[in-house]
Amino acid sequence: MTSSASDLIHFAHSRRDFVRLSALTAAAAVSAGAVRATAQSTAPGIPETADLTLTLPFNAFGQPVTVDPHRSVNWGPFWVMLPYAWSGLLRFDENGAVQADLAESVEPNEEGSVWTATLREGIAFADGTPITSQHVIDSWHRALNAAELTPMYTYFEQIVGATERIQGENVSLAVEAIDERTLQITLTSPLAYFPSYLATFGFAVVHPQFGAAENPVELAQACSGPWIIAEVTDAEIRMTPNPYHWSEKSADIGEILWRIAPSGNTDQQILEWFQNDEIAVADMPPSAIAGLAEDDPLRSSLLRFETQNSVYALALDFNQPPFNDVRVRRAVAAAINRETWANDIQQDTYVPAQSFTPPVLAKIANYEALTDAYDDDVAGLLSEAGFDAAANESEIILYQPATATSEEMERVAQLVTMITDATGLIITHDTALTAEQITAARQDAGGLQMQLVQWQIDTNVPSLLEIAAQDSAFNAGWFNWTPGLEDSGDYTPGADATTFDERVAVARVALDEGERNAAYAEAEALMLRNAVIIPIGFWNPAYARKEWLVGTRQGPWSGSTPVRIDAEVAVNRDLLPPVE
Repeated sequence: MTSSASDLIHFAHSRRDFVRLSALTAAAAVSAGAVRATAQSTAPGIPETADLTLTLPFNAFGQPVTVDPHRSVNWGPFWVMLPYAWSGLLRFDENGAVQADLAESVEPNEEGSVWTATLREGIAFADGTPITSQHVIDSWHRALNAAELTPMYTYFEQIVGATERIQGENVSLAVEAIDERTLQITLTSPLAYFPSYLATFGFAVVHPQFGAAENPVELAQACSGPWIIAEVTDAEIRMTPNPYHWSEKSADIGEILWRIAPSGNTDQQILEWFQNDEIAVADMPPSAIAGLAEDDPLRSSLLRFETQNSVYALALDFNQPPFNDVRVRRAVAAAINRETWANDIQQDTYVPAQSFTPPVLAKIANYEALTDAYDDDVAGLLSEAGFDAAANESEIILYQPATATSEEMERVAQLVTMITDATGLIITHDTALTAEQITAARQDAGGLQMQLVQWQIDTNVPSLLEIAAQDSAFNAGWFNWTPGLEDSGDYTPGADATTFDERVAVARVALDEGERNAAYAEAEALMLRNAVIIPIGFWNPAYARKEWLVGTRQGPWSGSTPVRIDAEVAVNRDLLPPVE
């Protein structure tokens, strides 16, 4: 490439270094359980003016960079990058709502146990081969090849036959090609938010000859998304527009370079790229914001999302004293000054949280979260529980991985001090163990006792609440909220756990949005009442963006990386920095 103004168009990625949650935490249904397309079904041409190169830094957080959608790791940045080149039936928008992609509609039967997808007309792979229903089925079988199983396999488990394939049995998925444009998917049980599973990149459609032993097609020909992967090196991934994809193309951008960020001090490296006009968007870690002068040009570039979809919370184990008493749990919840924590300790990278479900659900699910102010009298609760902090013999430990930065450790230490000052609880803040050793300690104890966790929703229903259900992998052995728990004064955690499960069961199968939201709201009220997982703040990251990049759609799902580069994205060429 020659050095020109087009070389300077860049942006950066903004995902936290946490793995996306399992299928238990990714859930959505739109339009009363159905998804329909509103975009055109024929592939528009590539504008002649699309002559600029957009370089997108890609932060893999130390994970191996693999562009095969059926082999890539289940890690945040890949959820945003891979859909550029690989389409499935459905996709996510910047807020985590589900939208149509290769399918023009995905609709359930009356129970939500069978889903029928209808493909758009005229869709094709990058080599022009028409995409059919059988190609979709073959792609899903490829993803569930037990010898090279996709890390996204959990999202397939709801389909009949998937569990057997995952275990190595040579069985077919219960997915039938009714005709070339129609396929029918049978689930093991009704699931109202199955469309959100289909939107994950593990369900991407790939060319049937990709990786074939005979007559294989190259990577560039195998793509089904709006962009073609033209070249991959250790340093970058180069993409060009896919002329066969149904989406409208940008009038300015004709090439994307994903520049793979080096491991080690990555945030600072990306920030330097931004300051040197090498990229258009960069994440802004709290330490960087704190060091900015009021008149620093970088400060004027700071942006935040309109809403949030990630909750930072404190989880307590019912099986380990003193947290086996709901009143002690609520005292801990009331001891946290969320305004001080968010504004001072976290330097405005969070907003105070009183609900467990993040506020983005009001925007994409019409769900108004129920809140618990936790304004109880701390001393009164502890007295009612008969708890004497000075006489407490139970060791209370809050673990934080030794790999955390000194700034992160200091912020947690300040939170621990806040709780101790208000409750008298003596809490050991242990930062000596690795994440693996902390997991082993939790498993040995049968629970996490006291642990800070961050949960992120991926789509547009409040299914994040289901992590507290009895069949969740994040309840037993974690915070152990079970029907057999004894009462704590007026609190009835055992009975509430049973009712919670009943309401979650209703929400899982409810195709009607109002019924689903009502059931989830009742469940959330019970979770908050028992301080099962105590919300503290909603992650509200800052990022910087150059003024010449126009029309990008960033949100709490996609982070600072635009969720797509399409016809809505343009470049104000008059504002591009001069080339030296």
